[in-house]
Amino acid sequence: MLISGLQVLVYYSPVKFRWPLALLVELWPYWGVIPCLSFALVIAIPKLRQQSARISIATLILILILAPVLNWVGLPQLGSTPEGMRVMAYNLWIDNPNTDAIAKSIQGENPDILFLSEVSKPTMAELQTRLSYPHDYRTGGGNNALFSRYPILEATTIDFGVKTKGRSFSLMAKLQVEGNPVTLIGIHPPIPIIPKFFHIRNQQLDTFAKTSQSIEGKVIVLGDFNATPWSPHFQRFERLSQLQNAGHRQWIWATWYFNQTLTTRYIKIPLDHIETRGYKALKTWTGQTGGSDHKPIITVLEPT
Repeated sequence: MLISGLQVLVYYSPVKFRWPLALLVELWPYWGVIPCLSFALVIAIPKLRQQSARISIATLILILILAPVLNWVGLPQLGSTPEGMRVMAYNLWIDNPNTDAIAKSIQGENPDILFLSEVSKPTMAELQTRLSYPHDYRTGGGNNALFSRYPILEATTIDFGVKTKGRSFSLMAKLQVEGNPVTLIGIHPPIPIIPKFFHIRNQQLDTFAKTSQSIEGKVIVLGDFNATPWSPHFQRFERLSQLQNAGHRQWIWATWYFNQTLTTRYIKIPLDHIETRGYKALKTWTGQTGGSDHKPIITVLEPT
């Protein structure tokens, strides 16, 4: 009952957008563990198990609590990977020195469009020699980069008016994909662990949503959003932008945190996303970490 009360608070009240409540909801699957254990206890005790009304109420509450997570995860897609345009977003982790593993992770997925976050200048230079892409661009700040098999008509480093002391400059490019222009926005807002970064992330998400609204034609927005699908700010971004999340109901549990330490071993949440307009996601999955604390996310798209 306490967790269901928290659910009402974070989903249906104005305070759901405030820090730290909005930050707590990023870990909603872990809050769901508490009622799961309570439900198991009810089932395990014979005297409680015989009370049908109690069981019915407990089952209903459990379904309501787990519904947002189950709706996002969906069911696994079986069968071979379909043909189409492969797009990949990958946060390399700036302290990751293993360029061999990074290159193998990318080559194993063989994306047509590759957006990288936290890629240093030395890593960028090495990847340019290891990866077979005719077109690439690295931002002037923020350590983001784009590799493409399609011509890059234009590319720029942009902060969309949201200043972050050079920590998270974004990449905006226009690609020529099979004769049609496609606008790509690669993003990496700051992690919202303190109020200042929390507000900057939210401002950036709102700005990206408004920007995508004003762009004509096909759009791809991708990267490390530092927001989960249960975040009210991320949900507002999707509602305003009218973009489609390629990972929705694709059996993706988490893309972060995979650099195993004692304090982060059990924290696993989906922070990396690929959002599109004018495309249908045929299949989406996560790749190998390559020494990063993030798994890359990959999708196969077809135009609609």
